[in-house]
Amino acid sequence: MSTDNTEISGMRPKVGDTSLTLPITFDYSSGRREAKKSKIMWSVILGVIGTIVGVGIIFSKQGTLFTNVLFGLGEMFAVSLVIRFLILKEGKIRSNMITLKDNDYQYDSQKYWGIYRIENSYPYYCRFRNGKSGLFIRLEKDVILGKYSESEYEHYEAIGDALNLAGDGKIQICHIDYMDNVGTDERLEDSFAELGRVQNTDLKDLLTDTFSYLQRQMSERVTTFDVYLFLWTGSDIGAWNSIQRIIACFLQANYRSFHILNTTDLRDFTKTLNNMLDFSTVDAMSNAFEVGEYSGVVAISKEDMFGNVTKYNKTREEKREEREAAEKMQEAKKNASKKKSKKKSKKKGNKDDDDELIDIFK
Repeated sequence: MSTDNTEISGMRPKVGDTSLTLPITFDYSSGRREAKKSKIMWSVILGVIGTIVGVGIIFSKQGTLFTNVLFGLGEMFAVSLVIRFLILKEGKIRSNMITLKDNDYQYDSQKYWGIYRIENSYPYYCRFRNGKSGLFIRLEKDVILGKYSESEYEHYEAIGDALNLAGDGKIQICHIDYMDNVGTDERLEDSFAELGRVQNTDLKDLLTDTFSYLQRQMSERVTTFDVYLFLWTGSDIGAWNSIQRIIACFLQANYRSFHILNTTDLRDFTKTLNNMLDFSTVDAMSNAFEVGEYSGVVAISKEDMFGNVTKYNKTREEKREEREAAEKMQEAKKNASKKKSKKKSKKKGNKDDDDELIDIFK
């Protein structure tokens, strides 16, 4: 019965459908594109209304011409301030531009890197400063040539099943779709490795030139890559079991394999994603807890399952005690220097008195 209702409502797509019916969600605030459109729309509406009202005030028959012009221009200026600072957030944009200029158009790593540790062993768990753990997994795309017409439908159905599993397992997923050079395909690397078994020298030279040409062409081409970030809180074992089931669903789509990104892979991935010449994961992880302009929760310490405590920052009480101790030490140094200077002056005064007595006796 539920299946028939689902099919009648159009909630589940069928092969060949070009649209999808979704239920109305009243608490959904739309995405960035819709938010930008709404800002532009409200800015235009307020601008037109403000201009009409301002022109009406200027050409009003009530009052003098000077006061009408003054109030009309003032009204249009007030509307422009509302549009600039309340709707378009000009102050925030200007502040960001000033910060970029001060930093030579370079962002601090704290703004785009929240990882403070990456495990060295498989599956390379990433620990984030917000208390979550995560995995970056790149899915290798399969070929689309020779596929039948229903392959695209089955591809997205498998992705939908994977997302449903993630929701059931309390796993958050972030899909990162980016472009980069094709690079060296693993199948081409295997072909180069197999060249050593070719006995015919002419055939070997021909295959070497062919593979080299393919490798050169691949280095000049770009393609899209799919990286999925899996986030969770709690047990790593339970999350890893859920992620394995999710990956199994993904592999039923048009993906042939997966690769979990380690420290080196994440460094290259960050360089490509942010168009950077160089990036150090070690420096970024060491600076992950630097406060700077960060106004959120600052991690003090972390205790693992074995009871080992790793301390990252000091509490406010500890910082206050250190500040008071430093002030007391500085005050003690000042008092000691004052006493020393007084002793020197007193000693010098006594010496002068002795010299005067000697002169008198002479």
